Amino acid sequence: MENRKERVPDSLAVVVLAVIVALALWGVFFPGLMSADSITQYREALTSDYHDWHPPLMAIVLHAVLRAGGGIGSLMLAQCLAGVFGVLAFSRSVLALVYGDRLPERRAAWLPLAVLLLLLVPVTPLAFYLMTFWKDAWAMILMLWVGALALDVYRRGPDGKRLFPLIGLAAALAMVRHNAVVLLPLVGWVLWLGARRRMARAWALALAAAPLALYLVATPAIDTFFGVVAMHPDSQVMALDLVGLCARDRAEGRPVCPRLPWTRAHILDPGALTAYRPGDIGFIFWDKPFHVNPSIRLDYPRLRSEYLRAVRESPGPLARVKLAAFKPLLGVHETYYFFHGSIVENPYHLALGERLAPVRWNLSTPATWVSQDPAFRWISGVHLVWLLANLLAVAGLLVLRLRRRQERFGFLAWVLLIPLGYYLSYLFAAPAHDFRFMYPSTLMIQCAVLSCGLGGLAQKPTGRAPSLRKFSA
Repeated sequence: MENRKERVPDSLAVVVLAVIVALALWGVFFPGLMSADSITQYREALTSDYHDWHPPLMAIVLHAVLRAGGGIGSLMLAQCLAGVFGVLAFSRSVLALVYGDRLPERRAAWLPLAVLLLLLVPVTPLAFYLMTFWKDAWAMILMLWVGALALDVYRRGPDGKRLFPLIGLAAALAMVRHNAVVLLPLVGWVLWLGARRRMARAWALALAAAPLALYLVATPAIDTFFGVVAMHPDSQVMALDLVGLCARDRAEGRPVCPRLPWTRAHILDPGALTAYRPGDIGFIFWDKPFHVNPSIRLDYPRLRSEYLRAVRESPGPLARVKLAAFKPLLGVHETYYFFHGSIVENPYHLALGERLAPVRWNLSTPATWVSQDPAFRWISGVHLVWLLANLLAVAGLLVLRLRRRQERFGFLAWVLLIPLGYYLSYLFAAPAHDFRFMYPSTLMIQCAVLSCGLGGLAQKPTGRAPSLRKFSA
């Protein structure tokens, strides 16, 4: 009982300090950082005119906040708090699973805050993402909470306090990022593993199917209820891939393009295909003069039919086009669009306050330098480093599972398949080279690595095997 009383003030102090950190970030970046995409979603929230070019859930939530008398600043405070406590929750869950009672209780309380503060150093862009109204920021926060809740389901048991939020947040993750739908089977697998030991097989299977089922029911229901206009955002990637096949024709002399009449008819400058940029829709839609007629995407049935034909008849060249589009996202040669640090010009009079502009400058200047420095950007600006760390962590944990016969290591490996799956989802669709796309996975792995590293330094000097007993209370 005495130990319990000692731990409460530490836990409360961590919560208070985390709230102070969130409020400080909110004050510095009030009302929130907003890109052109953010302003589009803001307009949708104001007008209730929704489309699926950007998944509409964020605009719908903002609309509800506006109707309740709040503003974008109110929502951004909630986002920042959710992100700060998401880092703490995931770090705490990793520490509890890996170290158990080998970690002194006071250190276990404070280490997640240390992880958060390290991640807020401008060598990473976390401070900016916590306050950017972006679907990537929401995906980042949702992934952290999904990971934390999944680990808690394993450690503490599959009760409603953890299961229902986990299922709901996993479905929401797929509703804020189109490519995140590939994670739902992985989350289902993790749910199955976490629940099968403590409930009937039929119930465990139902839980495993629940995230995908909820997504499949909720998405069309939201689209119908809110009148969401279908814009077929996948058309931009299909158009880019098909043009990429024609570009490979010119480079390799392989006759794929002649079998793509719709694509070939929209290529305005065949000579410009030598400058084709894999994984950059700007080549079609933003470059001036146009190399390709942007109307290529407007006849969606025709475009989709030609794309499916390319999948059937030219799977190898198409796979190479997609791999070439995926590689720039890894950041080996360049860290592109590390963070967004402003509110773009807009008709809604949204602007950052001038009083704290020097603070923002002191945060953005070193972060920009890090993203451009040939050496320092490898710390956090190169996704390949953290993707490899993700692979090594999964492999190492599975080896530990086999050698020590402790299932918890295997379970953590399965949870870390979630960020790995999110990384690899961009093999299917890479529309630009932005760093933000893969940052949710990178942050989750950074959080896990820092937690394990700091926990290893802080654990008790004993040879006893870790126990989950105290952390399961």
